[in-house]
Amino acid sequence: MPKKIDVKELQELRLARRKKVRKYPPSTVYLQVLGSGAPGAPKSLYVFTEQARVKLSMMEHILITHKSWSNVGGLPGILLTLQDTGVPEISLHGPPGIESLYYDTRHFIRFRDLNIKYKHYKEGDGVIGESNDPLNIQAVPIWAKKDESSAEKSEETTDEITNEREDVEDLYAHEKPLMKKRQFVNANTNPARRRQNQEESKLCKDLSIAYVCRPPPKAGALLLEKCVKAGITPGPLLGELKRGKDVTLEDGRVVFAADVTAPDDPGPIFIVIEIPTEAYLDSLLECPTFMQYQPSEASDSDLAEVVVHFTPSHVMANPRYQEWMSRFSPSTNHIIANDASSCMGSEAVHRLQYKLNHLSEDLFPLLQDKSIPITEEDQQESNDDNMTENVFSNDEKSSEKENVESNSLPKHIVGPTHQAHTLLMYHIRPKKKIDRSNRLMLKPQTYVKECYEEEKFEPALLSAKAKLESTNLEEHQEKSTNQNYPDVIFLGTGSCIPNKTRNTSGLLVNISANKTLLMDCGEGTYGQLVRLLGLDEADQALRNLAAVYVSHLHADHHIGFINILLGRRKAFQRAGITKIPKLPLLAPQKILAYLISYHANFEPVLQDFSLIANHNFLAQNFTLEKDRYEELCSQLDMKKIDMTYVIHCPNSFGVAWTHVDGWKLVYSGDTMPCSGLVEIGQNCNLLIHEATMEDELEDDARIKTHSTTSQAIQVGRDMNAENILLTHFSQRYAKVPLFEDDLPEKVGIAFDNMRVAFKNLPKLRHLYGALVAMFSDDYDEMLEKTAKKRAARENLRLQLEEFSNKEEIQGNKRVKQDQSIVL
Repeated sequence: MPKKIDVKELQELRLARRKKVRKYPPSTVYLQVLGSGAPGAPKSLYVFTEQARVKLSMMEHILITHKSWSNVGGLPGILLTLQDTGVPEISLHGPPGIESLYYDTRHFIRFRDLNIKYKHYKEGDGVIGESNDPLNIQAVPIWAKKDESSAEKSEETTDEITNEREDVEDLYAHEKPLMKKRQFVNANTNPARRRQNQEESKLCKDLSIAYVCRPPPKAGALLLEKCVKAGITPGPLLGELKRGKDVTLEDGRVVFAADVTAPDDPGPIFIVIEIPTEAYLDSLLECPTFMQYQPSEASDSDLAEVVVHFTPSHVMANPRYQEWMSRFSPSTNHIIANDASSCMGSEAVHRLQYKLNHLSEDLFPLLQDKSIPITEEDQQESNDDNMTENVFSNDEKSSEKENVESNSLPKHIVGPTHQAHTLLMYHIRPKKKIDRSNRLMLKPQTYVKECYEEEKFEPALLSAKAKLESTNLEEHQEKSTNQNYPDVIFLGTGSCIPNKTRNTSGLLVNISANKTLLMDCGEGTYGQLVRLLGLDEADQALRNLAAVYVSHLHADHHIGFINILLGRRKAFQRAGITKIPKLPLLAPQKILAYLISYHANFEPVLQDFSLIANHNFLAQNFTLEKDRYEELCSQLDMKKIDMTYVIHCPNSFGVAWTHVDGWKLVYSGDTMPCSGLVEIGQNCNLLIHEATMEDELEDDARIKTHSTTSQAIQVGRDMNAENILLTHFSQRYAKVPLFEDDLPEKVGIAFDNMRVAFKNLPKLRHLYGALVAMFSDDYDEMLEKTAKKRAARENLRLQLEEFSNKEEIQGNKRVKQDQSIVL
């Protein structure tokens, strides 16, 4: 669970720091690729100055180029992070309608302390920010030719069900007695104003915005050697020269500031652009703004230093786009962050998977994301010493190699091109240069060696492997009608927000070789799927997707659904299939309001799915039409689908899937221990139950309507579950959760990128000791924190007891005094 933070105090610190650092132009400015745009990865660029550090605490502006999920899908998460770091206010720039994303998520995402302002791209003639901002930014609108028939069709689809969007619930209402009332900043509920905003958003659906950016001018540095030669002594004269003023010496000689200072830096130009489709090319080629930064009209100081392209590869291959690129100077660098990239980023995910794979290759297969190069430890060590000094000389060779490898790039482009990878940097000031020193590298041998550095790991590993070898699996295999199916792939096993080792909730169930089911899909689910399976197999899994089930509407359980839809659409297109079947979505009815708004304001998605509301499947009150139910069961090879309300936020559900072959799988979603779940889950083969907190935090779990580990296990015992898998751990348990004793029989712990067939379920409990030993530092730290909490509670209990005893003694004394007065 998130730590308690005094956000107001943090905000005051941020504002004070901001005022302090704004006195001078930034001396250091660089661009850094956070998302390369590879399939499954976002496209994102971070602009660093010493006035707005990468910790995000000084961030003031978020710029969106185009209204698509690849550009805005991470917006709710980044806004929550900014809020927690104490950022008081953020300005959101982009096409009209972007603000609807945080307005329509207000009932399942909590924005309490962050003031979010939408700035229209037309305001200030397209100039973004204030005069003392560390960057001068100009917004440049680029319009597409409108396809009137598709626009009308989309509008009709939306208008049919627009009434759904007004009736929303606050899914955190049950916590309100414990927290201050939520404030929805800029959530304009005036119907007339909302209609006006919606109309403007529709008119601007075919708008992309490019950004022309320039740091403020910076005076040249004082050249001390030249000052000494000119006879300048230390003192106030140096300050005058530094400010650009000529000075007169005592002997009457005049020293000109220009002779003893480096040339002024006017601020290099960089441009960020996205042309989503060929329909935008006319507007791009006719736009006069870019000519100011191309050799035909610009002075040397105004030539673009670098252009960052978010444009898809198929559009970049268009000769007209190539012609636009060729208008720039030979000195202009081009960084390309799009689907032609391969780097998905995150060495940490690979590091953990290599360690887990060392325990069990069956349960923890290596990730099929091959975009990060592998190096061996000895080779890496020999290169480390030379890395820093050779960064810039090696960059030129790497740049040549990338130009050759980028087949989709035109051969006649004048300036150097660089296909983006995660953490690629381009220095704008003081030194203009591409920098790949942060390029990710994998070191498998090093990761495995780290396990053995823990003293208890090797004996724990040997013990686990001995138990696995001696485990008799025959009885379990006899009960399984199919040894390979079903198998469950865990794409996210953490709660609330993703971290490096646990993504938010997502479970892919392979029902058979050609049929899959997705249960919950938090942020990053699609990326996890591509990272684990590789793009080709992930595409196949999405084409095999028979249904998506969403347990409830907290963001960490469904915010990734739109990206699943878009990824599924591309999977069919890559297979040459143009007629895409609608995907059944089993979810709370209220999800439709959010999806309709996204469809209206961003990109069409309603045509890709059909909603079947969860309440229709309630075991206590089944209301789904017989024909629709039988059709859905047939699609999923299910004999029966049961759901029940569980104890969490409004409209939270648990589900039991009973297959035609007889196996039964139960998924709790988020809930406290719930008798309804026990009832529908009787005698299941596998219960997947949330276990957000350790037993010591039972009171916190009750407040947040979650379960502890022991409570989850007891639910499984009450329903006579053959196996229990625990998931949805608080991010305080990034590696392994805490248990009082060894892991009970029939119980396993879920990890991200774990793949388990029913026949392998008995293996899981034997791995717990090795896992604790592998992550002993993290585990010992958690034990220490738990011991401190227990001691603090005991100390509070003793203080209360002492206070109570004193009150009792004082009360007795007062009674005696009263009796004595009466006598």
